[in-house]
Amino acid sequence: MVTRNVFQASGVAVRGMLMLATVSLLALAGCTSPDPKESATQQQASADNHKGDDHDHKEPTSHAAEATEPEHTDEHGHDEHDQHDHGHEQEAITLTAAAMNEAGIVVQAAQRQAVSLVVDAPGRVIPSGDGIAHVGPVIPGRITKLFVSEGRSVKAGTPLAEMEAFDVGSLKGEYLRARAELVKAEATVTRQRQLAKEGIGVTKSLEEAEAAWRLATASLKSAETRLRAIGISTEKLSDESTFSSRILLRSPINGVVARQQVVLGEYVDPSKDAFHIINTRIVWVDAQVPPAVAGDLRTGGAGFVSDADAHRHAGRIIFIAPTVDPSSRTVTVRLAIDNPDVHLRPETFVAVQFERAATAGYAVSIPAEAVEQQQGAFFVYREQKPGAFERVEIQVELPIRANAIVRGGISVGDRIATKGVFYLKSQRQKGELQEHSH
Repeated sequence: MVTRNVFQASGVAVRGMLMLATVSLLALAGCTSPDPKESATQQQASADNHKGDDHDHKEPTSHAAEATEPEHTDEHGHDEHDQHDHGHEQEAITLTAAAMNEAGIVVQAAQRQAVSLVVDAPGRVIPSGDGIAHVGPVIPGRITKLFVSEGRSVKAGTPLAEMEAFDVGSLKGEYLRARAELVKAEATVTRQRQLAKEGIGVTKSLEEAEAAWRLATASLKSAETRLRAIGISTEKLSDESTFSSRILLRSPINGVVARQQVVLGEYVDPSKDAFHIINTRIVWVDAQVPPAVAGDLRTGGAGFVSDADAHRHAGRIIFIAPTVDPSSRTVTVRLAIDNPDVHLRPETFVAVQFERAATAGYAVSIPAEAVEQQQGAFFVYREQKPGAFERVEIQVELPIRANAIVRGGISVGDRIATKGVFYLKSQRQKGELQEHSH
């Protein structure tokens, strides 16, 4: 009985456990039975997770391969990647003594020198005092011939035009009459002096003859002056040309015909210029400087002019105005400049530079030919040791003249290549090309 009850209890327990298992399975089935699409998505995600797991599993092997890969280094042990990232430094240009001699390379030490203060000023080109001539008639007349045109180079005395002046004939007649009167007066004076010497003549008659002679002499000089004023030489004057009314207008200076203001047949008078002649071989430049600068300049000092074509001309100070211009509050400083190639044309504006007597201090100085310019930067080749040069960037004061004033990059005593710089530049560029080819 007891045994049966035990078996019954055991059966109940087993049935309870089976029921509990059945309920659990049903509940689990309700939770995990997905939509077909959702099931496919989960399967794909599961596949991706497996791939990720595979990749994660292989990654240590990849890192190990990278760790064992040799690094690329140059012959000095520097990482090439670092050089490409940061830009490798230029290696020294090494030359033998024979190569330096053949290339004409000269090395000099940078010097320390006093630096003059350079002042810039605006300027205007004008003809020199005797470099311009206005040619016109001194008596009225009509133009009958033209011998030159604008732009023609002429010498002093060159005929420019011929004109018919109606008063020329009367002037020539006056001259010839005055000359005849003087001859007559000279003869009278000579005779009266002879009579007075012999005691025959009268003193009054001699005095009258001498007065007439002086009057005839003055009249002749006056007529001669009027003829010379219109370009007629009395030495060549003869009775055959006495009544000719033609005269020539001539250039009084060497130069170029800058302007022709008459035409054939035009009637002109002394109030009008017929030609303008300009000599541009020597020009003046008037610069306007502050009064303080003018006080440091001296007559005979130097000045420099730069034209529109970047030509630089040296000039000499010939005049410093004693007064200040009331409108610009500046002082005019005039330079005389040789201008054989006519780079400086009158009435053009130029830039003028003066070096003041006062100094602005001291600075490192090297010859201008030692400086290499590239894309707005300036460089020199400094000798590290005999035959070995490095390219060094420097800061210079502009403009560069015979010597470059260095404000940074090198020091006093540094040995700089002052000649043969082009050869060093070509060697540097050759080395760069070889490096890029590798």
